Amino acid sequence: MRWKAILFLMIFTLYSSLIEAEEVKPTKSMILHPEWYLKVVDFSYFIAARVAIFSNFKIENTADIAYKDIKVKAYYYSTFPGSVGQIVSSTSGYLPITVPPNSNNTYLKNGITMGAGSINYRVKYVEVLGATPVID
Repeated sequence: MRWKAILFLMIFTLYSSLIEAEEVKPTKSMILHPEWYLKVVDFSYFIAARVAIFSNFKIENTADIAYKDIKVKAYYYSTFPGSVGQIVSSTSGYLPITVPPNSNNTYLKNGITMGAGSINYRVKYVEVLGATPVID
């Protein structure tokens, strides 16, 4: 009876060590649809000389792989009387960053220009359109 318990413990230990050693592989959706796993959680911007400058992006990556060259689209809303809250413009661009897997960090603290602006424009929403998966 004692040898059965020892054998069970040995098999359980071997099995659990194999599970821990198993490498996490990216799923097909992580490669084909990075926009499902990347989210712009927060951002800040300012408009200087009619140019929109984003000073940072806080991006959350829920995937098990890293992404680079994140393509984003920013939507500009009007604050001008008569058209308050209407989308007046949008622009898209690439963020030259690499986002590690399962992370939530702030990037581009030095700023990046993205489109023209006006003192009456406000950016309320930035969405991720795509990215390049980094697979080792």
